[in-house]
Amino acid sequence: MARSLGMSLAEAYPQVAEMWLQERNGGLTPQRATPKMQVAVWWRCAAGHEWEESISNRTALPKWKNGDCAACRECVGYRVSYTYPECGHTAMITPEAAAKKRARCWKCQQTWWQANEKRLKAELSAAAKAAAGRAAALLDAVPVPEDVPVPLATEWRWWAAKHVQGAIAAEEVMDKDGERYRVLEQVARAASTLLPTKEAAGRAAAAEGVLRLVDQAHWAEGWLHQLTGRRPQPVPTDDLEDIAFLLGEVLADWSQGAAQAVAENRAHSHPAPTTAEITRSLTQAVLSMTDDEVFVPIVRYVRTYRELRLPVVPEGKGRYGRLDAVIWMPGGPDIVVEIDSAPNAASAQKLVFARDVGACPLWVRFGSGGIEKIDGVRVLDIRDAVRGVCEAGTGTSARAALRREHRRAGPMGAVGSRVGAVKSADLASLVIRAPGRPRARDRPTPASNAALGPPTEPAGEFGDLPRAGCR
Repeated sequence: MARSLGMSLAEAYPQVAEMWLQERNGGLTPQRATPKMQVAVWWRCAAGHEWEESISNRTALPKWKNGDCAACRECVGYRVSYTYPECGHTAMITPEAAAKKRARCWKCQQTWWQANEKRLKAELSAAAKAAAGRAAALLDAVPVPEDVPVPLATEWRWWAAKHVQGAIAAEEVMDKDGERYRVLEQVARAASTLLPTKEAAGRAAAAEGVLRLVDQAHWAEGWLHQLTGRRPQPVPTDDLEDIAFLLGEVLADWSQGAAQAVAENRAHSHPAPTTAEITRSLTQAVLSMTDDEVFVPIVRYVRTYRELRLPVVPEGKGRYGRLDAVIWMPGGPDIVVEIDSAPNAASAQKLVFARDVGACPLWVRFGSGGIEKIDGVRVLDIRDAVRGVCEAGTGTSARAALRREHRRAGPMGAVGSRVGAVKSADLASLVIRAPGRPRARDRPTPASNAALGPPTEPAGEFGDLPRAGCR
């Protein structure tokens, strides 16, 4: 039948008009209504089902109607009427949702959860801890491929146990029947595809540098090296020194800003920052290196990461290690940075792996203890600079301490120092330069090389955190 804009609902859709429930629709009638009116009215099908729906929706023809505009959702099985037993509300929901037999509608469930959230979280936590043994027994029956490395299987086991314990707790506390078996099916699927393929690692390394394994972020370039066994050429010493020089400039500016913040905090009777606070601030400064103008040509493509896992198990540990900071750039080696306040064999092990992968391994050292020299790993010794930050406001200047460190360590040892200077505008092209292009240091250098770091840290950076003496 032709549908005319000037026709009433009764004329254009007589079968739909027959379901009009006049006693609940007031003075509006099918003869006065038009097919596309955005007005919700009541309907009743031949089977006695009643519901409220707009006229425009009623005359529409979605797939579930199978060509019949007058089709009833309940009669065709697209929706069913379900009354929630605890709240008493009735709603039209899918048969699958009705089969779950939930006690409350969504709105009432949210209200109930907000009123009982604290108690339920405590009960769920206690139930999950008590279910550790049962979860372990269930996971023992899940097959793990033999070619999966033991540390990766350990990561999966830890991840799966957490979810299975939570599922058992949900069954006991929230009455979610069958939750453990649904979760077990998911963790079993994850176990069957646990070890990444070379192709997946290669795509991740070329895309954004991160590989997702059991809900955790892993360093893709490290996994590509682990899976293929390839041993690329290490980053040339000159290139590594150029990157270290840029990071040194950033850290030099960081020390000046951090010292100012600590001095102002100390003027307000705040103690010196803790080692953990210094480490967090240094990590932020390291990752801010990409804000420098030398990265402008590629900044939209650069990615920075914290705590990426890598396929290296530090000595004495049972799980994969983590990298403090990773900077991924298209077409160039990743920059891997470890930050430590004391000698750390695990960091040395991770940086050696990064060197063998073909990345730029940098080790930022402050605090106490000696400094280990590793072939192919550039160490930035900022012990005096950080000591100056901690002593700021007591008459010692961090910048002065940094200058003393430059003089003491010589051209290769201190922050931001190396033989010669690098033309800052060419650093990004140095990292991703085409084969045969001369290095930045081989071209004419400017008369002066100003510090290029990000804006200094605002005062009060360490003012709102717990404090202890700076070591």
